[in-house]
Amino acid sequence: MYGIGTGPGDPELLTLKAADRLQKCGVIAVPKTGDGERTAFSIIEKYLDGKELLECRFTMDKDMEKRKAARQIAADRIALCLDDGKDVGFVTLGDPTTYSTYMYVHEIIACKGFDTEIIPGVTSYSAAAAALGTALCEGDEVLAIIPARHSVDIDKLLDVPGNKVLMKSGENLAGVLDTLKERGYGDRVKIACRATMEGQRLYHSIEEYEQAPEDSYFTLVIVK
Repeated sequence: MYGIGTGPGDPELLTLKAADRLQKCGVIAVPKTGDGERTAFSIIEKYLDGKELLECRFTMDKDMEKRKAARQIAADRIALCLDDGKDVGFVTLGDPTTYSTYMYVHEIIACKGFDTEIIPGVTSYSAAAAALGTALCEGDEVLAIIPARHSVDIDKLLDVPGNKVLMKSGENLAGVLDTLKERGYGDRVKIACRATMEGQRLYHSIEEYEQAPEDSYFTLVIVK
């Protein structure tokens, strides 16, 4: 099985290796949980002619047992294809090793004794930094990647030395930005919405963002 990172949204950022594996796989496993996965599917559409599509449904339910059950069902379905001698490519937006559902399935499949390979993809935060024209880290600077959606310890995480990338803020974004302003970070914050995708919007301060806010799954914050 191949875990294939499709990149952040722009089909031109799909790597040559990812395209090669998509062409070689007879079965393409497509996760179904939200907008991110639908975007991954749109990136690879031109590689899907003649392919068998395997829809894998996952859940973001707070009940971890339900999440594990969905992952197991998906892995079992993929294993059946692998048992039949088919190559399976599991596509995921961005990079498979960064906040990806794929890695849970990867572990189950590997434990079943099947060969696996991870094809890395361009991450959303590297794409956002490039679009904003800013460095994520320079010299000896530290970079911290913080999932902010459900974080109750955002203050503690912001105390970590170095630059920060705040991902997965969701409905918590306004509160996160308020916290950043209270801590004096306002003019050191850059925000990217839908980086590299249609409708991309870029902001070079919190104040600029608040003039036309966009709370979406694809909004990412870089704090210098």
